[in-house]
Amino acid sequence: MEMFIDILMNAGPIGLLAAYAIYSNHQSEKRIEELLKTSDEKQEQIRERWISVVKKAEKERDQLREEISRKVEELIKILERIEANGK
Repeated sequence: MEMFIDILMNAGPIGLLAAYAIYSNHQSEKRIEELLKTSDEKQEQIRERWISVVKKAEKERDQLREEISRKVEELIKILERIEANGK
């Protein structure tokens, strides 16, 4: 590492520019990694929310089907009684 710093310092302005470019690149990579991590977390939150909404919708659909099925059975029984009384 000391040799690397010595080369950069002896290279004059070009060496300083190279050191700045290396430092800047390193900082940019850190920011990009943080942004990717934040993005992944937000995507996971969205996915979890979507899953909960779908589960809720499926549950409501199933309850509605059961209710409709019970009502149809009640109507069939009523129609059967009417038919039996009419004969």
